[in-house]
Amino acid sequence: MAASGYTDLREKLKSMTPHRDDCKPKVSDYSNGRKRKYQDSEEDYSDYEEQREVEAQKVQDGIRQVNIFSSVDCAHIEAKIDEIVSTAERGLYREHTVDRAPLRNKYFFGEGYTYGAQLEKRGPGQERLYPKGEVDDIPDWVHELVIKKLVENRVIPEGFVNSAVINDYQPGGCIVSHVDPIHIFERPIVSVSFFSDSALCFGCKFQFKPIRVSEPVLFLPVRRGSVTMLR
Repeated sequence: MAASGYTDLREKLKSMTPHRDDCKPKVSDYSNGRKRKYQDSEEDYSDYEEQREVEAQKVQDGIRQVNIFSSVDCAHIEAKIDEIVSTAERGLYREHTVDRAPLRNKYFFGEGYTYGAQLEKRGPGQERLYPKGEVDDIPDWVHELVIKKLVENRVIPEGFVNSAVINDYQPGGCIVSHVDPIHIFERPIVSVSFFSDSALCFGCKFQFKPIRVSEPVLFLPVRRGSVTMLR
């Protein structure tokens, strides 16, 4: 497939990265299997930068971007997304179709999964699919306007998609660093962006009180209408 309980963004972010209390930057020393703190010396800094470059290249090697949606396509699809939001606000979807969070609402179609308060044990690898029928089916317009075009442009094979998730971010909204569950998602994970340009940042470290984030290992511009595939 291609994805609660919190009312406060800081609480949700902290629960997902509880080990980020130490705000000092660190770098891993893989030569002896131990982690060591970054020291302010020219040699260590060179090693640190070299490691970041290697990490950035690994990430870049797993990404492909194409542009197949025109401005007219985007406007048509964006109007359909607005209809999804309106329908959700009227409470017309099944319970687990809509997942609300501060500055971000998520709409599951076809398949959905839980990663929050519903789980006895949280953390990577613990995410679980909802039982069949607990989220709404993929809308026909998603098949016609989005999936069909991805297939026609050989981005994905016919029949690859059994789940479509819409992430609706409000101004200032973002998502904390994460790995899409390996046991749930088939690769590639395909994302299409609408409404505005944005960016994906890889290798960020979140810190809290106040919330802040480190410089990413890789900053990937994501243009309106662009398709991003993550392997």
